[in-house]
Amino acid sequence: MRHQDRLLDGTNFQRRKATADTKRKVKGWGEWECTDATFQHDYDRKVTMFVQEGSATLTFGDGEMVDIEAGDTLTIQPGVSASWNIAPPIRNLYCYHDTFTSAENRVAQVNWHGKQA
Repeated sequence: MRHQDRLLDGTNFQRRKATADTKRKVKGWGEWECTDATFQHDYDRKVTMFVQEGSATLTFGDGEMVDIEAGDTLTIQPGVSASWNIAPPIRNLYCYHDTFTSAENRVAQVNWHGKQA
């Protein structure tokens, strides 16, 4: 599958197929797992998640929908609510954007000519 095959931008979200570099960067993120078939959440902060296992369809308050599957990243904008229809279980790594310490950690994330900075 080409990475563009899962590229989708909506009003409430951005979905991408995770690259190898993205998979490396998410290793320290928090983990969330849900074994229920449905889940509803109000997002008061911008969040990005990486789907490790499972799949779901999210329906936002305005009716916009997006499907996610293992290997996808999904960024959800603040101020929206979403109802999840899950093919359980689903397991995600996630990080709220206001908790990024990217400026401090960027040096540790950069790989220069095969060597960690």
